[in-house]
Amino acid sequence: MPAVASVPKELYLSSSLKDLNKKTEVKPEKISTKSYVHSALKIFKTAEECRLDRDEERAYVLYMKYVTVYNLIKKRPDFKQQQDYFHSILGPGNIKKAVEEAERLSESLKLSGFYLSLIGRISSF
Repeated sequence: MPAVASVPKELYLSSSLKDLNKKTEVKPEKISTKSYVHSALKIFKTAEECRLDRDEERAYVLYMKYVTVYNLIKKRPDFKQQQDYFHSILGPGNIKKAVEEAERLSESLKLSGFYLSLIGRISSF
């Protein structure tokens, strides 16, 4: 497990939260629920690694993607038939953690974007 970086990485993916949210979109495809679950687990694991690496932008995008994929999974007929099974695979606390981390990162990114734009305005004088 990597050590937690002390300082967040500089913003590099986008200049606004609105643009970052566009990167979280997932197009529903005709794949099995099992494939969606496998993808969701990989997305969550990578989001956790990015969070530990203090890559707030990428972690935010990945947590939001996880939530999106999770919601797609919940709409599937086989999920409705075997909810306990799929919840056990997805991890009972992962969705809660993803939402909480995305909210926390959203606030942090708003502040980072504000300070970045302020620095840009100051340096243009």
